[in-house]
Amino acid sequence: MDTEKSIKLLTDAFKTILGVSGRAFGDKSKPYDGMSDDAEGVQWNVATFKDKPERARLGVNLEGMKYDDWPIARFIEGELKSRALLSLPVEKDKIYIGFFRDAWQVTNRPAIEERSLGCSGILLEEMTGFQWKKTLDEAYACLDPQNNHRGRAKQEVTLSKSGMLKMMEVSPHLQIYTTIWSNFPSDVEEAKTLMQKGFDRLMPVYEYVRTCVR
Repeated sequence: MDTEKSIKLLTDAFKTILGVSGRAFGDKSKPYDGMSDDAEGVQWNVATFKDKPERARLGVNLEGMKYDDWPIARFIEGELKSRALLSLPVEKDKIYIGFFRDAWQVTNRPAIEERSLGCSGILLEEMTGFQWKKTLDEAYACLDPQNNHRGRAKQEVTLSKSGMLKMMEVSPHLQIYTTIWSNFPSDVEEAKTLMQKGFDRLMPVYEYVRTCVR
């Protein structure tokens, strides 16, 4: 099965389960393709990567954008006080967690070398309280300290394409995700079954993050 058919299988299952039209993301310059539910604030999304199109993941996503007075700042502030995400009764051995740095060039987000923040991209069961605080501190630093962390900060980053150092606006991007399949499903019905298991696994995380940002 080629990448194009893989994406169609993934997005058809996603749209059917959520009952949304969704918003596609990814292009030829990106290593991934996928779709979000296009909600403002906390989102569901699915993605597959061009180098491993047989694998797919489902995620809970919160971008560092204004929305309703920068909900990502409220999430970080709450977690710095409580670290409660680490104590959720979920399948911690199947859920990955991380914050990533987005650099902004008008509306475009070019690839940068400093994308990963703290101890990102590890299983929830492996994330210690110390590591999570380090990750949260780095994420919080990507929000403007002169505006109560309600806005993008400015940091020097390295553009992956050219290797050039550049001062750019940055923001943090929360991603919590689980693998939903490692081999191509046989059809959309199997894709929906596997994806639903992912939704069930991540639902407590999704609801918790939504509660934090209200």
